[in-house]
Amino acid sequence: MDRIIVEVDDAVAKGWRNATEGEKGDLNNKINRLISTALKKNKENFSDFLFRVSKKAEENGLTEEILNKLLNEEDL
Repeated sequence: MDRIIVEVDDAVAKGWRNATEGEKGDLNNKINRLISTALKKNKENFSDFLFRVSKKAEENGLTEEILNKLLNEEDL
């Protein structure tokens, strides 16, 4: 397990300090799942973005062959 620092408002910090060890453990698990889910969604959204860009490029006539040609051209 690794640690990260998350900034919260004063009321949340006070509540955390007054929580029991059991409550803190439950909150840690919930926060871990929440952050993990949020990060996975961002990755999926990025993958969806790349897929959409790829499809749009293909619709506009950019083939893998043309892309490779462009990438392999030397600057003049």
